[in-house]
Amino acid sequence: MNGNFEKNDIVYIEASPKLYQQRLQLNITDVRKIMEEFSINDMKAFFPESKKGIEQLKEEYFKLVGEIKNSYIRSLFDKLNNQKDVLERFFLFPASIGIHHTYIGGLIEHSLTMAHMGKLIVDTIGGDRDIVIAGSLLHDIGKIDEITVRGGFKYSDKGRLIGHIGLGVLRLEELIKTIDKFPIHIADVLTHIIISHHGIEEWGSPRKPMCIEALIVHYIDNLDSKVSGVKEYMEKNMEDERWTEYHRFYESRFYKLPEG
Repeated sequence: MNGNFEKNDIVYIEASPKLYQQRLQLNITDVRKIMEEFSINDMKAFFPESKKGIEQLKEEYFKLVGEIKNSYIRSLFDKLNNQKDVLERFFLFPASIGIHHTYIGGLIEHSLTMAHMGKLIVDTIGGDRDIVIAGSLLHDIGKIDEITVRGGFKYSDKGRLIGHIGLGVLRLEELIKTIDKFPIHIADVLTHIIISHHGIEEWGSPRKPMCIEALIVHYIDNLDSKVSGVKEYMEKNMEDERWTEYHRFYESRFYKLPEG
């Protein structure tokens, strides 16, 4: 047996069961690494996927982009959609590692949920609809560079050194450079939404939200990530029928409302 393994390696194991002191145990006879390199699609065999399904999320995404009326913002997404490797990661990556939307398709699901929420808020209390849709879809685009696929989803060196906010700004700048006469004020506001969406410096944002659209994106990001994170925690960490175990991140237990 080759014992040269690293954390998150995917291995093949052969073992025979036997009883020892009235307890079943496995006697391993062979173990070996079965994959040296991993593609995003390989991960679909080993990790949970969005309950909505990737194809439905793709359909939602393209429909939502089709609602954008501003020609420059539409061009921005046209450029993004032509980058097939980027789009594949955007559709398949999780939104985070261990906090919320931690499954395949989590990033696009989170971004779409925010965009739908943002539309409702704009229609109710005001704001630029196209900017809120674009900001919601792009606020975490840096995650596709922050996270890598190697025996599982984990942080890349670039992700640890720069973070998804900085990486998101770099990717946005690359897209904008390819569009002739892209309005400076739209570029500035979309950049501002990316750098301010965590809300405060303590949470990783170098700027607080300083326009209506940035405020909307920040608060819906905060709401969706927290609700999703708690729902995922409830699925795996119920102490009894009604209460979860203590959640260290949120410093609280959560109550599950009875049905009916």
